[in-house]
Amino acid sequence: MKVKKLLLVEDEAFIALEIRSRLQSLGYEVCAIAASGQDALTKASDLRPDLVLMDIRLPGGMSGIEAAVRVRDEYGIPVVFLTALADEETLSLARAAEPYGYLLKPFQERELRIGIEMALHQHAMERRIRESEEKFRLVTESIDDVFWLNSLDLGELFYVSPAYETIWERTSDSLYRDPKSFLDSVHPDDRAVVLRVLSDPPKKGMEIEYRLLAADGTLRWIRDRRFAVCDPLGRPYRLAGIATDITGQKVAQEQLLDLNRRLERQATHDSLTGLPNSRLFIDRLEQTLAHARRFGGRVGILFVDLDGFKFINDCHGHQAGDQALILMAQRLRKALREVDTAARLGGDEFGVVIPELASDEDAKVVAKKILDHIGLPFTLNKLECCLGASIGISFFPDHGNSPEELISRADNAMYHVKQAGKGGVRVCDGPPSLPAREVLEH
Repeated sequence: MKVKKLLLVEDEAFIALEIRSRLQSLGYEVCAIAASGQDALTKASDLRPDLVLMDIRLPGGMSGIEAAVRVRDEYGIPVVFLTALADEETLSLARAAEPYGYLLKPFQERELRIGIEMALHQHAMERRIRESEEKFRLVTESIDDVFWLNSLDLGELFYVSPAYETIWERTSDSLYRDPKSFLDSVHPDDRAVVLRVLSDPPKKGMEIEYRLLAADGTLRWIRDRRFAVCDPLGRPYRLAGIATDITGQKVAQEQLLDLNRRLERQATHDSLTGLPNSRLFIDRLEQTLAHARRFGGRVGILFVDLDGFKFINDCHGHQAGDQALILMAQRLRKALREVDTAARLGGDEFGVVIPELASDEDAKVVAKKILDHIGLPFTLNKLECCLGASIGISFFPDHGNSPEELISRADNAMYHVKQAGKGGVRVCDGPPSLPAREVLEH
């Protein structure tokens, strides 16, 4: 074990030599003897002893108490007073120097040893605590997360890391004054949830996510992890928390969800008109037919082909044709009920599923309504244009059981309308005379 170095400050030479002898007999090294306060500071600076044994009454302009304060503040060396003074005024002044011990002369060797060892032990413990706190401070101040330590009821804040000011955009001092003031920045819609969680301090770790609303209206997402700090008997007595800014993660998640939604929509919807595509149309038709088979009911299928669209495409260009298709899709939607499904099957062809038909006439009424909506004039490139439609109808269960059969027969009926002069509605009257076309291959 390393021998501890002691600096003895005593102005009376005989007493100093006698104390040094006793210290050496106890196993300590007396690295020097100082006779004044200034001499003590010089030797403390040069020799850096482990402990200073300081007399209070010293010659010169600096008392032992003043010297002890400077030794403590400038060099961090612990001081034990060795003095014959025990009056209240001296004791009061000595306490201000925060000594590690106060031994009254004359003293026994046992008292001297205990006083020195207690002082050395206390100083070593404080140093380890300071080093631990410094490591803790370096860690907490170097991370982007907010670390805080509160009383269980949040009535007292013991520590909050500097990241709080960056993330919350509030001063740490304001949080020390009011430990619940961090709630002022929590989004109003999330505040009740946060308060409910905080009202029941966790015995185990818990996690909550909430939003912060900045003064300029911007939002930050916070992941707040809290856990109880327990005493040796397992009883919670502190509440610790780590708050992480997860705004970047939330934005990335939302972007990914948005991308997935767009990819899913692209797979099931027509990119031009926004209507379901042929794949989704057949899927919806299969679901409607399954429901009708189970509970009974009739289903109407309309195959709609625009009349005059080729002329617009050829005369005004594909961009004008696209605008016309978008407009016709909007008109088709307006002609239908919420439960009906309209889809673009390809080119200028559209399909419609009409579930829960009360009678065949209802499907014919819908078809007539579609013709009326589509036939309204519209302006394209400053020119008034007009389109029509040819519509074929098939019914479940009269004309088939599968989507392929029903679409094929409605397509065939539409083909007969085209042959008869366009611009009308026809219900299929038997098996299709033409095979189902490309729509079933989409």
